[in-house]
Amino acid sequence: MKKGTLVGVDVGTTKICSVIARVEQEDFRISGVGVSPSAGLKKGVVVNLTETIESVRRSLEQAERDAQVGVDSVFVSVGGVHVQGLNRSGKTEIRSKTGEIGKEDVSRALADANSMQLPRDYEVIHMLTQGFTVDGQGHTKDPLGLVGRRLSVNLHLVLNASAALQNVVNAVNKVGVSVNGVVMQQLASAEAVLTEDEKELGVILLDIGGGTTDFAFYRLGSIRESAVLPIGGDLVTKDIAIGLKVTLEEAERLKKDQGTVFPERVDPEAMLEIREIGTGRPRTLLYQDLCRVIQARCQEILLEVRKLVDGIHMRREMLTGVVLTGGGALLDGLAEQAEEILEIPARVGYPMPMESEKDLAFDPSHATALGLLRYALQMHNTGSGNGAGTMLPELARARRGGLMNWFFRKIT
Repeated sequence: MKKGTLVGVDVGTTKICSVIARVEQEDFRISGVGVSPSAGLKKGVVVNLTETIESVRRSLEQAERDAQVGVDSVFVSVGGVHVQGLNRSGKTEIRSKTGEIGKEDVSRALADANSMQLPRDYEVIHMLTQGFTVDGQGHTKDPLGLVGRRLSVNLHLVLNASAALQNVVNAVNKVGVSVNGVVMQQLASAEAVLTEDEKELGVILLDIGGGTTDFAFYRLGSIRESAVLPIGGDLVTKDIAIGLKVTLEEAERLKKDQGTVFPERVDPEAMLEIREIGTGRPRTLLYQDLCRVIQARCQEILLEVRKLVDGIHMRREMLTGVVLTGGGALLDGLAEQAEEILEIPARVGYPMPMESEKDLAFDPSHATALGLLRYALQMHNTGSGNGAGTMLPELARARRGGLMNWFFRKIT
């Protein structure tokens, strides 16, 4: 990247959001923002390279004009149903005569945890350290120098389909910029909207995008589970279009401008004027009919999330509840519906305040792009991954040989 400049590009199904920031000492100030409708992607997967390239180009050029600076490298978000999160554990005997844990012991424990056979055509993009234990006691993120006989480690590995990852990288490269690192979408969003206390005490992040809903569970400062659901805000929009017989564009407008999750709170006699798809003829319908469609589809999404919550059997550890972010989180009443269905507290995750030269709306739809800047800042200041313990590999070369060197840069 250019000296003192950080750039994050959120490659989403419905929009591409690029944010440029200027580094100031150990923090940054936002200087440019570009948002472009996304074309060529479906549920996070590139299905038309030419359209994706043009979408990224428009977003970056807008941000460059806004910041009055050229861009040569970026950090990119990746998502989609091909992203998988797996928990792995490893252990080793401590070999020094004194029992003091050294780098070699940590390397063996990490190697044991990471000795799994990867699914065909997948690669590791994040190695998240959940914690170490010595002789089965305690919990630490830095075991070097401690004394014991056995060292154990728990990791959360994030895998991405190699071809899907490379297609996103190629699209960005063909705009004329290089990619410094890739970040799973919910990890980037968490950097923007979650507090350290929430991550420590137990919280679910739910990033509701257009094509997918990204799930991450944090506890003791680290991610414990992650998943991607193949449904998002587009499901609501399409059902409105089908049910009310309107265009997708008008369905999206109705959802954003007048939609609510609770039809019973709407005047039962209130009417909406719409234009029929195909003919363009105006007609009226009950406002509650729109809201009933929205309620049913949002309930469908949240019931799938409920299955994830119940499946990890850690409800008692989710002390601070669920934080909803992404563009879908702005739907009126969704947080309240999430509380009812998930039976835990819920709030909408707005990005935490950042210094900005622009009239930037810090709303949930920008969370991933703004979180990417946090990652980029860590790389800029330390030359390593972020404070959550994330490896940001050279693209399309995320291989196990680099994991140990990355880890020791983090803890030494």
